[in-house]
Amino acid sequence: MGNKIKLPLKMESNSLFLDKDKIADNKAKLEIFLKDESEIHSINFAKSVLLANEVQSNNGVEGYYDDIKEIENVIKNSNNSKNKNKQEKLRILNLYKGYKYILNKEPITKENLKKLYDILSNGLLNDYEIKNMGEFYRLAPVYIYYSSRLNIEPLEGMDYNNLDSFMNDFFKFINYNLGEGCITDEFIKSQIMHFYFVYIHPYFDINGRTSRTTAIWHLLNKEAYPYIIFNRGIKLNMQEYYKVIMDVRKFHNISFFVNYMMKTVLVELQKEHVVQDIIKQNGKLNAMEYQTLHYLLSMKGIRTLCDFSKTYSRYNSKKSPQILYKEMIEPLLDKGIILKGRNTKTKYDKNDYNFVIDFNTKYIDDNPEKTGELHIKTK
Repeated sequence: MGNKIKLPLKMESNSLFLDKDKIADNKAKLEIFLKDESEIHSINFAKSVLLANEVQSNNGVEGYYDDIKEIENVIKNSNNSKNKNKQEKLRILNLYKGYKYILNKEPITKENLKKLYDILSNGLLNDYEIKNMGEFYRLAPVYIYYSSRLNIEPLEGMDYNNLDSFMNDFFKFINYNLGEGCITDEFIKSQIMHFYFVYIHPYFDINGRTSRTTAIWHLLNKEAYPYIIFNRGIKLNMQEYYKVIMDVRKFHNISFFVNYMMKTVLVELQKEHVVQDIIKQNGKLNAMEYQTLHYLLSMKGIRTLCDFSKTYSRYNSKKSPQILYKEMIEPLLDKGIILKGRNTKTKYDKNDYNFVIDFNTKYIDDNPEKTGELHIKTK
């Protein structure tokens, strides 16, 4: 077996296993990266990103692309939010309240998980789902959709008669000794929990959000604060996310999923490193400025206003480049965080040329371990 560990998490045909050799390189990179990142090793960091930006990211994995301003508006006063219907508001408010709940750092137990699910699902279940919910889990079959392609048959969720047994294994695994006790081991465990919960699929709906929120809950309980931003990267690479889930279901090797999540979160941590340097040198950012930087840092190659507009429209309701310039780009230009580069040969409106957006390199670390995946020129 070498360094392959059979985990105490059974699947319907076998048990999950983790190949520690296969994940060692990515684990080492993360441990090296986190050594001197004091700003993100705190509960204050966790609170600052969970209660708006991560609400957007977690819902975004489900294909709900809410504007960050609208999320803030719903959280502050849902009655004043005229652009959202009741279900859309509940989707945002429930996740916000769910995050508030897990910030209390209660232990993850059968009873407490049901409390979290009740918060996340409040007002979002149909009559059939409500009628067929037991005290803790569903009492009827459910189908799992991992693809929007109509030619791919959905999977049927685990037999509901087996849910209690499999979920008991899930709760036992929370206290399983996975490694040396470093926070990256806790991240690895949280992502095994993330996958296994989705595999079990104990509810009719909102399994994905519950699984990812429970993974964040574990990270909070273990004070592994830097890793709570993992949802952002999933949203940017959904196809690979669903592919590795299917690979693990087929081969029972959770290393596929763990490696995907470690590679994904490293890039998100590098973006956060840049953002934290900007905050240290330039002052606090509001949620819109924070989101703008995340999109810019997620782009590859030459970044222009029109490219930014395409990126924004991929994850939000479409807005014109003119509006995005005023609302998102101009505030960062005014602060000197980003700079106007050369004009291109095309215009983004009747009078104004599209232009290259450059980062002010005084905020960019030239250490490749810190920003090497972000494709930013620092010289």
